[in-house]
Amino acid sequence: MEQIFQQLIQLGRLSSTQVAQKCRLPLRQVKTGLATLIQLRLVYHHTSPDGLSTYQANTNNAYNLMRTGKLAAIAQRHFGTSAAIVVEHLSTLGFATAEELEDTICADKDFKTFEDHGPQTNGSSGNQRTHDLDSTRSRFRKVLRSLIDEKYIVGVRDAHFQSLFDARRELERHLESRGLLPSSKTKKSQPVVDDKINVDLEQLLDPAISASTILHELQSSRQQGAKTLLCVDYSNVVSSVRNERIASTAGRIFGKTPSHIAKAACAQVELSSSPFKVRPVDDRNDAIQRLDVSLIDVHLSGLSNGSADLETEQGSSYNSHLVNGHHHSRPNGTRHDPFIDQQLGILAEGPFPFITQDVGGSWLVNKKELGDLLREEELMRLMGERVDPPALRIVRMLHDKGKLDEKTLQELGLLGAKDLRQCLSQLQVMGFLELQEVPRDPQRQPNRTLFLWFYDAERVRKVLLGKIYKTMARHYQRMHLEREKLASTLSKVERTDVEGNVQDLLPEAELELLYTWQQKEAWFITELNRMDDSVAILRDL
Repeated sequence: MEQIFQQLIQLGRLSSTQVAQKCRLPLRQVKTGLATLIQLRLVYHHTSPDGLSTYQANTNNAYNLMRTGKLAAIAQRHFGTSAAIVVEHLSTLGFATAEELEDTICADKDFKTFEDHGPQTNGSSGNQRTHDLDSTRSRFRKVLRSLIDEKYIVGVRDAHFQSLFDARRELERHLESRGLLPSSKTKKSQPVVDDKINVDLEQLLDPAISASTILHELQSSRQQGAKTLLCVDYSNVVSSVRNERIASTAGRIFGKTPSHIAKAACAQVELSSSPFKVRPVDDRNDAIQRLDVSLIDVHLSGLSNGSADLETEQGSSYNSHLVNGHHHSRPNGTRHDPFIDQQLGILAEGPFPFITQDVGGSWLVNKKELGDLLREEELMRLMGERVDPPALRIVRMLHDKGKLDEKTLQELGLLGAKDLRQCLSQLQVMGFLELQEVPRDPQRQPNRTLFLWFYDAERVRKVLLGKIYKTMARHYQRMHLEREKLASTLSKVERTDVEGNVQDLLPEAELELLYTWQQKEAWFITELNRMDDSVAILRDL
């Protein structure tokens, strides 16, 4: 399968016969490999009206495989270890019906013997006790409902097995065959046609499902009929990274309580970009999202009741606004603490201009401005790690002012000519700045030409993403190489008779090698997660 997937990535769309020729494998073996890759949602497939089937690598889902651990950790933090086990199994399966997933989970010994938040008896945890099949199924369905309600698990549609281009072409052909599109397309009617296709395509790609419907399918599993296919939604990882970055910025400037308020506010905001959204956020009606401040109030109340006081920048605490665990009376019949409105106002006036308040007093969030702010901060941070402070100051000036010549840059940046030219040369070589020539006469003489430096954020974003991808690939290669050096020791550790008794069964020399490897592996994973956070902000927001 690795060879098949590699050929599809390098060569693009191929038929099964072409894949067999490129891989020098039997056609039957290639078809089996392609079916497995489709099951894992790593390959798109499309059959044209003349019956030709072609296949194309799904690079987005291939990249998402490395986020499985992150997604499981987020699910564990919110719903417990049982939810993490469900997420891991569904990610491994690619997609499955609820009945198939239930059978897989109920056969997992970790899920059967583990119970979240189990009581302790006589000093021992009650987590490790075996449950019968009925209680295991009941617990699985409870976890499944929670994951579906919070959109950690979504539905798989037929259009998800095709590339966006193929799904769009199929929809166009379907609409034309039913006479729902004009036969002759003009420049005036084309935007209307495109908008209709985009709306219908988003409906085809909509992964939303109802937990009640899925549980009803489980209860009536013996009945024949089409079953809803389930898969995990990796966009929760992107949302988590976005919310943590906003909370970190707010906490660094204002303190803990504004940080929690900013995080709770962003948690309500849907992603502006998603594999299931076709139209740009500027063209959508939901570019502006209204906040439910009462949910922020509930979130803060839970934090204040379950942890230490939340300190504000003035040294007061959110608990000072609570009496016997309840909020004080709301003035004018409001449903939330006015303290939250005050803190949102501070955030809006400070580093978060995407938060605004309308004339009715409701708080709004602009999704596009939120994404632009985080991308700009991440670009500046990554460039700051690669260039000197004067060079980064030049980038900021060009980002704020637009195209400038050397003389203007000298005056604004307070830099000497030699230092300025060194910085500009460094930035141009690294792909962060570009130079535009504007001749004053047709002869294009240098002394009659303006040389304007400019910063293209979109181009820099692509440059940095390319560097991050290469670095991640090298990290994986090095981690694999380091693992191969300890293959004999790790093979012993992974044996069932050694698992859990490593310290007693392995000699000291191998134990020392094992601990050294575990430290290296933790470093590799930490670095990969850090780089994945950058990818989530630069590519997925």
